[in-house]
Amino acid sequence: MTSRNPSVQVRSIGKSFGATRALDDVSFDFFPGEIFGLVGANGAGKSTLIKIICGYYPDYEGDVLIDGKAVRCSSPHDALNFGIATVHQIINQGVIQDMTVAENLALADLLSKSGSLFCNKNKITAKAKAISERMDLHHLDMNQMVGELSQCDRQMIAIARALASDPRLLILDEPTSSISEREADVLFDKLNKLRDDGVSILYVSHRLHEIERLADRVGVIRDGAHGGVLEKPFLVKEIVTAMVGEMGDIAGRVPPTPKPNEVPKIELRDLVVDVASAPLNLKIYTGEIVGITGLIGAGKTELANVLFGLTMPVSGEILIDGTAVCPRSVRQAIDAGIFMVPEDRANKAIIPDFSIRKNITMPFLSHFSGFLGLMRNRLEAHETNRMIDAIGVKCESELSFINELSGGNQQKVVVARWLMTAFNLLILDEPYQGVDIRSRHDINTYIRTHCKDGALLVMAADLDEVLEVADRIVVMNNTMIVGEQRISEIDRSTLLHWTAQSSDEIREMR
Repeated sequence: MTSRNPSVQVRSIGKSFGATRALDDVSFDFFPGEIFGLVGANGAGKSTLIKIICGYYPDYEGDVLIDGKAVRCSSPHDALNFGIATVHQIINQGVIQDMTVAENLALADLLSKSGSLFCNKNKITAKAKAISERMDLHHLDMNQMVGELSQCDRQMIAIARALASDPRLLILDEPTSSISEREADVLFDKLNKLRDDGVSILYVSHRLHEIERLADRVGVIRDGAHGGVLEKPFLVKEIVTAMVGEMGDIAGRVPPTPKPNEVPKIELRDLVVDVASAPLNLKIYTGEIVGITGLIGAGKTELANVLFGLTMPVSGEILIDGTAVCPRSVRQAIDAGIFMVPEDRANKAIIPDFSIRKNITMPFLSHFSGFLGLMRNRLEAHETNRMIDAIGVKCESELSFINELSGGNQQKVVVARWLMTAFNLLILDEPYQGVDIRSRHDINTYIRTHCKDGALLVMAADLDEVLEVADRIVVMNNTMIVGEQRISEIDRSTLLHWTAQSSDEIREMR
């Protein structure tokens, strides 16, 4: 730490939404030359505190101080003028999808009063390239529309633009939720350099191993209140205990054993999901949870899209209980009992203007339709509340709008949707984005104890996330299945080796 005088402070912060008390008497100090990790369970109040600091919520109790002086930011633009730059958890809040990469990177200059870059494409591109250099975004086409990019690239653009403002306090809310390990390492290097340059960094993440690796101090918010501050050195277990108390092990960690001559619940036979992909062969048995891990771009999402009827395979077969199926649409996939929680929650999973109830029951409205098509509202409400309680969604009622929830609770609603009814295959593509360790534990416990008649695919780039729930780990690399291990024989070094193999090594395997 380069200074013991905090650059930004929050003092006795309180905030209510109707009858719900989101924050109560929360105080933290953020010092120059320090990475301050902020943790808490979903709904604890982390996002509310961030939105107060960055000017999104100007109406609150308490004070935000910069260099010891109280300020009141009435908008994010005001906060930026005070040197507070924020990259939010919801990626599309940080980029404009209908603008080019260059325009997004140079957005601050485009919106400035001088408008020096306005309508000057060469200047916009030159400015954008200078900004992209700081995050090594050489692979991006400056003229491509951001809406055409992956979530990973959109996230990196938002972070690069925030860094370009040389902020006094840089707030990063779940910055690695949609980027690869290699890109995360690049980001961590940049953050360490910024810290060395005296920047104060507020780092919010549910990936506690990142907090352990990066943070100098950790602040805990628990049920809207100040839960303490941990000083380095600290361990992940200490952070977890401060957040949620003691937790037991995941229930039922005994992998199911296929019976002799048992027909797989799901089988992939020489399935080619893309013209450049290798054939995939995989068997998943009833009650089995298979975790598929690999870097972003390894082919996990492409496989999920084929199974869920979003894209058609090039060749090969998908079999359910030994019978070939070929979903040509999402509706056909759902009718075949194939469900999916997609990676991109904001764009592909939730309807912001709908209630929690409608977001959960939407794919199965026919189940709640009675005589003459009238909705059986009591049954719909009963089933919704059953899943809210089972998964632990923190909300006022099932009639609350989903966009009123924290990102992690929105994710739990999406997971609850597909766990509400029986399935043949449930695909969870990066299901733990923005989900805290307690909520992840609750989801996994429910999966293991209530989903024994179907098969599950849990896809995550984070190896620890799949190890926590899976009976068997399958590694994908460069669109190939390069190896697998049962949970009883896990060798992390081998799994990581398979994950990190080069393209040349993969081609030799082919």
